[in-house]
Amino acid sequence: MQLKAILLSAAALAVFVVLAPPPPEVQHYPKREKVIFWHMWTAEWKPVVEGIVQRFNESQTQYEVVPLVVPADGATTKFLLSASGGSTPDLVSQWNPVLGTWSDRSLVRPLDEIMSPAEKQRYTSEAYPIMQRHATYKGRIMAMIAGVDVSALYYRLDHLKEVGLDENHLPQTLEGVMELAKKLDRRDKNGKLTRVGFLPQSWKQIAPSFDSNFGEGVDMTFDTPDNRRAAEFIVDNDKRLGFDAVRRFTSSQAADTGMTQPLIAGNYSILLDGQWRVKQTAQYAPNLAYCVAPVPPPKGGKAMASMTDPNYLMIPRAANCPKGAWAFMKFWLGMDDAEAGGHNVADMGWLPYCDRVAHSHNYQEYLKKYPRFKTFVDLVASQNLQVFPRSMLQTFATDEITKVEESNNHGTLGAVEGLKHLDQTIADEKARQRRLGNLR
Repeated sequence: MQLKAILLSAAALAVFVVLAPPPPEVQHYPKREKVIFWHMWTAEWKPVVEGIVQRFNESQTQYEVVPLVVPADGATTKFLLSASGGSTPDLVSQWNPVLGTWSDRSLVRPLDEIMSPAEKQRYTSEAYPIMQRHATYKGRIMAMIAGVDVSALYYRLDHLKEVGLDENHLPQTLEGVMELAKKLDRRDKNGKLTRVGFLPQSWKQIAPSFDSNFGEGVDMTFDTPDNRRAAEFIVDNDKRLGFDAVRRFTSSQAADTGMTQPLIAGNYSILLDGQWRVKQTAQYAPNLAYCVAPVPPPKGGKAMASMTDPNYLMIPRAANCPKGAWAFMKFWLGMDDAEAGGHNVADMGWLPYCDRVAHSHNYQEYLKKYPRFKTFVDLVASQNLQVFPRSMLQTFATDEITKVEESNNHGTLGAVEGLKHLDQTIADEKARQRRLGNLR
């Protein structure tokens, strides 16, 4: 019944999503076993993925991976509809929070069914803890993590110079960051914000530094003392600047792309952002002076902490060539060949899954080209990275958190009230899902 319900929901959603069929499958090695790979990378990333596929196809003679772009807006629905018909691709990429739901519905195959004992032992002994946490669900290895996003602080050095600081004299606590931010704020003669020192807007993103824990699975909990501290930190900063002033400032910002991205535009002095910003900044403003450092802990908090988001590689249960899909996943990550993995991960501008790949010649060359990226390589090995609770409620909870954070930022809901409201909303949804028979 659960599978039927989710497939009916997918069919209903398809009314609102253009479900054009995938393009024809082009196979260049017709005598090989074909591995159909659905991925969501478009624009500048499409040729990068195709380059990884080509290198894999040239590295061996048994399999041919055929990549097909499935636009992100309809990727989940397309996959669910393909699963309902029993005709799925052999490998899918996803960055949406679907692992728990798809695993619970038996739509994806546990990889430890395909791994050899030696491969499993090597993976569990060398993969960074955060990679293993994202890959594992209810004790089974359900995915490989092609890349994981972590966050750190970006500092504009020209702004620091205005207050007599440089990259060797950064704040050592989060409270110190806020004191520095106050010195970096700028307003015009009418009191309108023209530059903000530091403006984090998501307590979920910064909560790991406060030693917050959201719980596990459907038993997620948000109204805790540590989460309150994180939420109050965000709300207090907005209150200091003025809720209306912040809203006007953020609404006036240009698109977060190219030369108008906030680090380059200079509208913020300190940014909490992910590793992708390093390569983007080098592309559009190669001479910009900035530095990157981990978020320093608040008093009583944790250093080298961050919330994380994964890019999954998963094998559908109905895949025709799961062994070929697994061979490609290993190649992508560098499990058998660290140099190949270092090349692939560097091309994507991502973080490696283990030290062996991080220390490969290809990846070290990438770090020489983008030395600021090393902060994120150090971070990805940290024990203090957090994973959002995975379950069938994950997407619902994430959406509700976004609503509460927006209310916090607008000053219409206090930090503590927002967390209480969030826990009650999720409890109500959990009860509803139990009545529908989707939860025990």
